[in-house]
Amino acid sequence: MRLLKCSLFIAILLNSAFHSLLVNSVRCSGTPASILLAQRWAKTECKASNLIGNPACNLEQWTLHGLWPDNVKVIDPVPLPGDFFNRFENYENIMRTEWTFLGIADQNTYITETTTFWKHEWTKHGYCAKDFIGSDEPKIYFQKALELYRGANLLRHLASKGIEPNDTTTYQTHQIRDVFLADKPYVRPIVNCRRMGNKYYLSEIIICLNQNLKPVNCGTGDTNVCPEGAITYPRT
Repeated sequence: MRLLKCSLFIAILLNSAFHSLLVNSVRCSGTPASILLAQRWAKTECKASNLIGNPACNLEQWTLHGLWPDNVKVIDPVPLPGDFFNRFENYENIMRTEWTFLGIADQNTYITETTTFWKHEWTKHGYCAKDFIGSDEPKIYFQKALELYRGANLLRHLASKGIEPNDTTTYQTHQIRDVFLADKPYVRPIVNCRRMGNKYYLSEIIICLNQNLKPVNCGTGDTNVCPEGAITYPRT
């Protein structure tokens, strides 16, 4: 009997150790120097003809695209728990107004598509944000991303420096960057555009944050970076 109890105890320990090994297994490669808070201007995204009918196109605000550790590759994605959305307070309202799906959707499919979008953001970026937000819990990741997004308030911040949505007035790319370079600690964001015809439209602003979630200079960005010329920050 004593031998049986000992064997059961050892089995439990081994099972617990194996479970811990799985939970703590490496899921991310790379050592990020910063984490990127990306926001999109809905009016620019919605200029694509196939987005007509998406409720997010009615928004006149910057929406959250994601919170991404820089230069990190996900090795072993961890899916959201099946009951996650039932436990995330007011998530449908947040999906309609703040962290939105700017793709093909209509009034009937919008929440479903946005739910899929959130799942994508978690599996691609969320777990790997743990070193910045201090947790590998999905709820903490989404809450922290929303907190940073709300604190940035790009619409108000740009307007405070005279940069406001306008269909006829254009801005120089450096004017957008200068809004942030005028702030202490004088950080440079990534400013992205979409080209439509012969015009460039302001589409995305990315703010880079350090381990303490304080703004730092970003790199040069990606292939959608705005040209050093006139860009439109559309109102409609």
